[in-house]
Amino acid sequence: MSENNNKTEILPVERSNADLKQIEYFSNLPVSKNTIIVTETSNTIAITIRKFLASLGFENIYVCKETNEAIKIFSEFINNDTSVPMIIDYESDKNIEDHVNEILKIQPSAEIIIITTKEKSDHRISKLIDMGISSIIYKPLNMEDVKRSLSNILEKNNGNQETKIIKNLELLINSHNQISMNKIKDIFKVEQLEIESMMKNSIENKKIMLNKEILEAACNQCNSTNISYTIECPQCKGINFKQQGLIEHYNCGEVYPKEGNYNTCPKCNKQIGMVGKDYREFLEFYTCSSCNERFSKPLSKFICFECGNMFIETLASWKKSNTFKIQK
Repeated sequence: MSENNNKTEILPVERSNADLKQIEYFSNLPVSKNTIIVTETSNTIAITIRKFLASLGFENIYVCKETNEAIKIFSEFINNDTSVPMIIDYESDKNIEDHVNEILKIQPSAEIIIITTKEKSDHRISKLIDMGISSIIYKPLNMEDVKRSLSNILEKNNGNQETKIIKNLELLINSHNQISMNKIKDIFKVEQLEIESMMKNSIENKKIMLNKEILEAACNQCNSTNISYTIECPQCKGINFKQQGLIEHYNCGEVYPKEGNYNTCPKCNKQIGMVGKDYREFLEFYTCSSCNERFSKPLSKFICFECGNMFIETLASWKKSNTFKIQK
């Protein structure tokens, strides 16, 4: 889903109903980085929430008039390992219990925040708490309440993401004899200093150890090391070939695979005699079963998983990198 072109737009605010000083104050807040979805029918409250959220680091703020519309957006973003927080105005949603239940069915760990004038003792609010909402923000809204309500969610998400990366990092390293820092950066999309910080405990606890420095191939277009090495027949570009020795019989000039009864030449039906005198062997050759081509070296290529570029070895970029391995 495009995060730039498909945002639900807030209708123009009626200035007679808005606090102009408040809108002006929040008009120049810093650019944010996370995604959140808001259901709010009041334009005044919606613009206030948007500015509050921007100041807390949210960039992609989807504001909807109806909770059903918000749930559709939520469903497009959803990932079982990542929370996309939702803020729902209690007073604007007559079917809030049904909607909260629907959201939690889509993602049981969903972060749902309710804004309301009601107290926790209200029976419907108590029911929502029992259902599993994350937090309550009371009206009239203020920045500190919004920040306090969201801080636990943001800290939990950051901690979960780091724990997940560390766990996957150890699994990744364990599945390889060794793996480079460049490849780790390209796979997890994080900077080297961040990886080093996350790996610090694992290295200190001797789960992971620093190995040697290597020079590795990278994509000549996007510079990623998240690439795969492939080989193919230089004639037909197929992959149906195998490595085998070849025999060249001097007497008749026949060249044939060293397999089966190779001591009898298939062309002249004579014994091939002594190696070095009557025939010679090529030990490292390949034979393609698709086109019958024989060649000493397959054509090697790289495929980049990041940009899809395919390139030959001579065009590759080369990058130095430290490597790591699991401490046995």
